[in-house]
Amino acid sequence: MEKKEKTKNNLLTLIVLATLFGFIAGVTGEIVMRTYLFNDLNPSYFNTEFNINDLNNNRSNLIIRDAKKVVVSQDVKVEETMSSIQSTLLRVYKKGEGLDAALLENKVDLTRAVYYDLNRPDFIALSITSDGWVVASLNSDIAADFALEDYVAVDNNRKIYELDEISELEDLPGNLVFFHLAKATNMPVRSVASRANLALGQSAVVVADFDSVYLTSVSAIEFPEGVLSSDDLNVRLNLAADLSEKFANSFVFNLAGDLVAIVDWDRELIPAFSYVHYWQSFFSDKTFNPPYLGVNYLDLSRVKVVGLEQNKGALLIENEDVKAVLPKSPAAIAGLQTGDIITWVNNKELDYNNDLSSIITNFKPGEEITIVYLRDGAETSVKVKLEAKK
Repeated sequence: MEKKEKTKNNLLTLIVLATLFGFIAGVTGEIVMRTYLFNDLNPSYFNTEFNINDLNNNRSNLIIRDAKKVVVSQDVKVEETMSSIQSTLLRVYKKGEGLDAALLENKVDLTRAVYYDLNRPDFIALSITSDGWVVASLNSDIAADFALEDYVAVDNNRKIYELDEISELEDLPGNLVFFHLAKATNMPVRSVASRANLALGQSAVVVADFDSVYLTSVSAIEFPEGVLSSDDLNVRLNLAADLSEKFANSFVFNLAGDLVAIVDWDRELIPAFSYVHYWQSFFSDKTFNPPYLGVNYLDLSRVKVVGLEQNKGALLIENEDVKAVLPKSPAAIAGLQTGDIITWVNNKELDYNNDLSSIITNFKPGEEITIVYLRDGAETSVKVKLEAKK
């Protein structure tokens, strides 16, 4: 009996050793194969991350199952961003001498060919509506005598468009101009990055034309001091590096391809989310109708009010220049008062990344919103119907 037990133990030991040596031999064999035959010493079980750019020809088929973390290098992401936005950019030129309607219909007489240098547009524009409205920043020389009939636009597919309409919005920051491409349909457009989607250090791509791109990051998001208006956006952005003259009249995108800002001819940044209500209202009813709530406030995420523990929200406050709640405004009609602290608008909480004015610009005149506020420590909600700002 004792002999059988000993034999059984020896057999178990032999099985364990054989299994262990077999595993070691297998791992060693794979390392030798990868090192000398495939030139790839990077087994997936040694590392939870890998660089797609480092894949060699022997790994032409890549399958990722249940991937927990995939890191894509920044240059690949920038290339993807550029591919996604190029279709929304247009080159704009002053008409060449001799250009006529026949040319626009691609009936070309090569003995008197008129051409546009694709590397040297007079300026570039960005498509903002699918039916052909585009936006651009004009320098003072072009703006002084800009006439629709004198210019054409060329899209990424080299199709030429005449310009047939211009917006009547005047004195916009950065000499912004909105004009329409004749007979344009199904134009691609990019989303506008909201204030909440911007963060310090976030990567940004500055695009001056199809061949000039600058990778940088957001270095500052600046708000005006003191009491703010719910109906005015004065946010300013700064980039981590100064832009050269090459990048006057350009556009700034995040790596998701959303429009972050427009760079004017003085190389000042105009945050796109601050002025998106200009074109939203104009293109819906051809008038400038930004939303109007009618309160003035302190952003509690950016100031410390003595004796108040609340560290976020909008404290309705007045001074010698402005009232907390403007008379006959939507806020006044809804019953809001000086000293109220607005904490939520619809389902969005007011905090450092979502101040009241930034949220209000996402709505249109006539829309009804739900405002949650604190009064004497008690939470109350009220429906407010926004009006058009006069």
